[in-house]
Amino acid sequence: MLLDLPTAAKYNSWANKRLYAVAGKLSASELSQDRKGFFKSILGTLNHILLADLIYRERLEKKPTSFTRLDEILFTDFDGLQQAQFSQDIWYMDFCNDLDPEELEGTLSFDTVETGEYFSLPLRMCLTNLFQHQIHHRGQTHHMLSHAGLEPPPLDVVQFGSGL
Repeated sequence: MLLDLPTAAKYNSWANKRLYAVAGKLSASELSQDRKGFFKSILGTLNHILLADLIYRERLEKKPTSFTRLDEILFTDFDGLQQAQFSQDIWYMDFCNDLDPEELEGTLSFDTVETGEYFSLPLRMCLTNLFQHQIHHRGQTHHMLSHAGLEPPPLDVVQFGSGL
């Protein structure tokens, strides 16, 4: 199922809510435990997902980034992290719904956070990359949840699509 960007933003929010509902069953120490993920822990990976959302939002709003590392821990408390993520999910759903389709053919130019490498790419590609990035790291979190002894939630887009 190929999703348009407003639907991709809705799917993104739906999947984040499902993932957070299961992760919220873990204690603070279990969330912070090094599980050998790229961002070490479940908490670290969820922080990275939020961080990427915030970095892209700054780019979309034509603001200089306020971040210097991709592994920054923005929230150590799960509830604050969850609230911030859900707020960003709403922002992206509104942004994608309000976006003029012609704007998608325009470019988004930015320097990367850690290396300062310059990119100028079609906005459509950048937003698609953002949502794909979240899928990638939710998959890592999904795996870490199973290793924490929990049943990870199904995140298949076909399950999301059946509820549309």
